[in-house]
Amino acid sequence: MEKIKYWLQEHWDAIMVWYEGLEPLYQYGVLFLVIIAVILCFALFSLRKVTR
Repeated sequence: MEKIKYWLQEHWDAIMVWYEGLEPLYQYGVLFLVIIAVILCFALFSLRKVTR
């Protein structure tokens, strides 16, 4: 987790420049995919704890 945080802090400006450069429809698509990925990770961790 620390490596991910460090990588995001290091590349945040470049990510935001890339995201701002996208057309609005693609911005919504990227946002949608990020939300789906977070929900999926939360569901997988929840199921993992429930099944143990």
